[in-house]
Amino acid sequence: MPRGPEIAPHIRERICELKRSAKWGAKRIQKYAFPDIPLSTIHYTLRQDAKRCHGVSIARSGAPRKLTEEDRDRVYDAIQNNPSITREDLLAKVDYKVKAFSIWRLTHEMGLRKWRKMDRPYLTPIHATKRLNWALTYRHFTPEDWKRVFWSDETTIERGQGARKEWTFVPPKRQLEERNQGVQMTLSEGKQTKQMFWACFSGAPRKTGLIPLHGDPNATRKGITKEVIYDLYQRILPTLLANEDAIFQHDNAPTHTAYIIQGLLREMNLYLMDWPPYSPDLNPIENLWALLKADILKLRPWLRDLPNNENTLAELVDAAQEAWEELTIGHFVNLAETMPHRVEEVIKYEGWHTSY
Repeated sequence: MPRGPEIAPHIRERICELKRSAKWGAKRIQKYAFPDIPLSTIHYTLRQDAKRCHGVSIARSGAPRKLTEEDRDRVYDAIQNNPSITREDLLAKVDYKVKAFSIWRLTHEMGLRKWRKMDRPYLTPIHATKRLNWALTYRHFTPEDWKRVFWSDETTIERGQGARKEWTFVPPKRQLEERNQGVQMTLSEGKQTKQMFWACFSGAPRKTGLIPLHGDPNATRKGITKEVIYDLYQRILPTLLANEDAIFQHDNAPTHTAYIIQGLLREMNLYLMDWPPYSPDLNPIENLWALLKADILKLRPWLRDLPNNENTLAELVDAAQEAWEELTIGHFVNLAETMPHRVEEVIKYEGWHTSY
């Protein structure tokens, strides 16, 4: 790797020749001869002309570099071969000739920056193929077609969950001095009051209420079972999907793919959307859950301070349903309108992860 983006000696000579012979100024040289070179670089090249010999770079002042060009190439190649490589491993590549900060500075000089990895579900080639086939199946859908789809899902809302990262102009030291008033409060780890909900919406727009789901008392673990989902669908779907053009989407959880659920949906003569596995990025209701959880804390920030008991659970349910009702029509319409883009992204990445 070179030390930095430098102009080749023959280009430097040409720039200075245009100044000496043609009497061109820096702006004219950039405009008509070298539009890709920054104006500031041309100014600097002309100022340094008297110090150079045949356009060759001037030896840099200061102590010699500890890392040779071979060391720098080794660092660059290591990053290209393993983008997840740690700084400690990069130090080992150069035999610890420098400290960690020098490696950080070197990577920035190379234009290499570390990014936090995106949080995505694990996909196999089989999953990607199914996702791609789904996208190709529904690629022909128009925005009006997507408005016919009713998106459904469950989510668990936990007390204090959904807080977005807060920013402040108060420096860290003062935040510590101000104690509870200066820092962003988070709940301690452990079991918090929580409730599972189910909801459904379409871009028509239409939506159900936010319905609390209670565990099956006859189940071993007292959790949400196929019987709970059966009762829910039996009560809600006939009215919700009365329109003959409606398309119903639900995921591939075992409680949804059970025989009694599939039998019920056939009895209702519903048009079901085929759904690929591990695809929360394709269901726009996931975006609603994030908005919902953030809005709950805006409506009732004191929920963080309440004890874990039945009264708090009742207030959490009430707050969640209030926040759901305050979601605007625009949210549902806009999310339905993202579906053509989601489909195209799945096709673009051949069934693998998308940006959603």
